[in-house]
Amino acid sequence: MKKYVFLIFAFLISAQAFALDLQNAKNQGLVGETNSGFIAPLASSPSSEVRKLVADVNTQREASYKRISVSHGLSVAEVGHLAYKKAIQKTRSGNYYQNASGKWVKK
Repeated sequence: MKKYVFLIFAFLISAQAFALDLQNAKNQGLVGETNSGFIAPLASSPSSEVRKLVADVNTQREASYKRISVSHGLSVAEVGHLAYKKAIQKTRSGNYYQNASGKWVKK
């Protein structure tokens, strides 16, 4: 399990190109961490900038999850779930995430 957590941590660090923009969007309540390991806009009609950020981050995450899943014999969904658990730990107070049932929760 430690190996998987390390891989998820390494993935999150490799996403630093998006970190400032992503964290800004989280801090503003524009996006949150989903229970599948991806991000989603919180508004029903997000701006094009938010939609682009979500698409870019999720594309990068999906590619990373696929690489990790192949190299460790896990499904992409399993890797996403591990990433979700790690993301919840790292979610800052005041930011949003989905609980297991899919409801948005403010930490």
